[in-house]
Amino acid sequence: MRQKMTSLLIIDPQYDFYDVPLNEQLTLDSKQNTISPSLPVPNSWEDAKILAAFINKQQNHINNIVVTLDSHHEYDIAHSIYWKNKRGEHPTPFTLISHQDIVDDIWQPTKREQLSHVLKYTQSLEKSGKYNLIIWPTHCVIGSVGHSIVSPIHAAINAWEIHTAIQHSVISKGENPHTEHYGGCEAEYPLQDDIKTQFDPQLIELVKSSDQVFISGQALSHCVASTVEQIVKKLSPDDINKLAILIDTTSPVAGFEQQAKTFTENMVNLGINIIKTAEVTMD
Repeated sequence: MRQKMTSLLIIDPQYDFYDVPLNEQLTLDSKQNTISPSLPVPNSWEDAKILAAFINKQQNHINNIVVTLDSHHEYDIAHSIYWKNKRGEHPTPFTLISHQDIVDDIWQPTKREQLSHVLKYTQSLEKSGKYNLIIWPTHCVIGSVGHSIVSPIHAAINAWEIHTAIQHSVISKGENPHTEHYGGCEAEYPLQDDIKTQFDPQLIELVKSSDQVFISGQALSHCVASTVEQIVKKLSPDDINKLAILIDTTSPVAGFEQQAKTFTENMVNLGINIIKTAEVTMD
């Protein structure tokens, strides 16, 4: 009899997104100053511990682990240095930049040659009903502590690999500085000259080849929501029914709780199971 294939998809389980307690925060070299997460999601450290316990408990039943990693440069369309105003000042984190702001010269790209691009970019976001362009604290810079997998989840994945002799897979997203990349399948504004911003079928194939896919990660309101929404658009109802969000291992960005609530309600209506880890039973 064929073995049941159970997969775990962990979306952006990275240090910068977790409210790591001070005594768990990291230092570099021998420096005494700790490195604080730049965009911590409330309750996410508890989420990480719960997910780690789930992975450890279900080691014998999880056949595949896929991790997406938000991977940026300092210079990024959603980071401050990409933009400036007439006084040469960069926007503060959580500033919203609209298409009209650019038309009105409130905000302009630091590199003027990107003006045509950002006009098309913001217009496309607004017409398609996607997230408004928001300036986030600089986060998940490639090679930084913030880019690394947070320690409880990292340890659990390593223990699973040792126990099963199976390698987990990584999908990197966000390297192109000229488009945001919330979802694991596609950038917010795919670029013709960069295939990595265009639709990637890996997660669709993951679901189709699995009997069950558990989903976790951060943040529920943004990258988790965007990834799942991108996936379900390409799936049949039977494949959608394979998906289960481990709701006690993911949380929304502060201020976006209603957005997360609406997302989960919509997914339930499509047939996705919203479940706590303690409620999961595996044969």
